[in-house]
Amino acid sequence: MKKIVFLDLDGVLADFDGAIVNHIDDPPEMFVPGFFRNLAVHDGAKEAVATLLANENLDIYIGSKMTSKATNCATEKMEWIREHFPALLKRMVLVCDKSLLRGDVLVDDDFERWAHKFQGQFIHFDRQNPRQSWESAVKELCK
Repeated sequence: MKKIVFLDLDGVLADFDGAIVNHIDDPPEMFVPGFFRNLAVHDGAKEAVATLLANENLDIYIGSKMTSKATNCATEKMEWIREHFPALLKRMVLVCDKSLLRGDVLVDDDFERWAHKFQGQFIHFDRQNPRQSWESAVKELCK
């Protein structure tokens, strides 16, 4: 049976930190139309996702938290995925609480919020070292 793997979008696939000025909860930049749509792809993400999608033992999805405070969030995330990872567009799960995700693995940068709530294996993604984090995550998932 294939492992169901959820990849976070903000901070894992996309460089959320690179688009904000002040690292605070709910930075004001994220409420500006276009914020989520224009995030840069994290270094190493495209190659890593291609490797994971090619692995016949894995079933890859995006598991991303959307905010109800920015009504454009969900639409912009879908547009971003369509541009950068079109193979995952119909494999997006947008939730307000990632503890609702049901799968085997969650790759996410927010250890404090989700590591103890997700019911499967949690792989912590270090968004300060994205290429290294992707290499480590791929190695762990493909073993």
